[in-house]
Amino acid sequence: MKSVSIYTLTRNQNISCVQKLERQMSGRGYFLKMREWELDSMKAFVRELETHMDEVYALWFFYSFQIPRLGKEFDLLQIREDQIVNVELKSGAVSDEALRKQLIQNRYYLAVQGKTIRSYTYISSQNRLVRLTNHDRIVDADWEQLCTDLRDGGKDYEGDVEELFQAELYLISPLTEPERFLNKEYFLTAQQRDIERQILKKIRAERTGAYWFTGTGKTLLLYDIAMKLSGKQRVCMIHCGESKKDWKRLHERLRRVEYLPDSEIGAECGLEECSAVLVDEAHLLEPGARELLAGISTRRPVIFSGDCEDVISPDELGESAEMVWKSVPGVQTFRMTNRIRTNAELSVFIQNMMRLTRGKGRRMYPHVSAG
Repeated sequence: MKSVSIYTLTRNQNISCVQKLERQMSGRGYFLKMREWELDSMKAFVRELETHMDEVYALWFFYSFQIPRLGKEFDLLQIREDQIVNVELKSGAVSDEALRKQLIQNRYYLAVQGKTIRSYTYISSQNRLVRLTNHDRIVDADWEQLCTDLRDGGKDYEGDVEELFQAELYLISPLTEPERFLNKEYFLTAQQRDIERQILKKIRAERTGAYWFTGTGKTLLLYDIAMKLSGKQRVCMIHCGESKKDWKRLHERLRRVEYLPDSEIGAECGLEECSAVLVDEAHLLEPGARELLAGISTRRPVIFSGDCEDVISPDELGESAEMVWKSVPGVQTFRMTNRIRTNAELSVFIQNMMRLTRGKGRRMYPHVSAG
């Protein structure tokens, strides 16, 4: 996807023509579904720029770009040799806290490029321009400063923006990268956040229930939920598998989150004393353990995370995913569909094995072994 001239886009009043022109300029593989208010906001932004600088026609932005496989979207990105200017467009009033959170999250995703990042939001209904400071505060911005930022930074990046933002740059596993997880150096995808909101809302209302989610990013989501539930009460995290060293590294630092291997699940293991129980790789649970946890879910929330469709080892094969979660009566199920892997090294390793492009630099994979 290439950058486009928003000045050229906003010369046309017909939104259908704008969509065709945008696709032609950006090389996007599909027509962008643009709404009237989005076009109106961009027109208002360009008009305001024109009152403060003459060369608006020379500005090139990546418009409505989504990081592949993550779904993270940016309204406007100007990417140059030394800096990135991010401008988000809003039509209606939004709280400063919401603006702050969005720009901080955007900066997290943009920071992998190692460039200076300038973060702005324009609210067209208020004709208000704000920026994110280096101290993570939202302040009213000066248009002259924005224009200066848009002129600086060297030459525009003229390549495909998708080549700069690869999903594996953002992959994090709480088990293999505990420091990054504990330092909260991650953000959940929109789909993960939606699933988390639904589960936490129901848990807070009912204090019981069984929940099961599958798909990519499930361990990160499970641990993020555990951290939120453990804010005031003790929760238990059950692991099914063999990477005990990785679990130990993480749980040595966690407070109010107790670790329990699946081999120790039983009537006397103290699960009833926890405010919630969370189970990773739950498709590996023995039937008796599942039955015990199903019974606990009538008195405490129990959250299962697991897959049976994507297993590699023959030892993990057995009952289908449907049979596993159906063995827990009343379970509410969710499925994540973003096809990324939770281990960055494994993701890059698989891609290189499939592509085997000559001239690639060597990269070590300490968590990947072949036998």
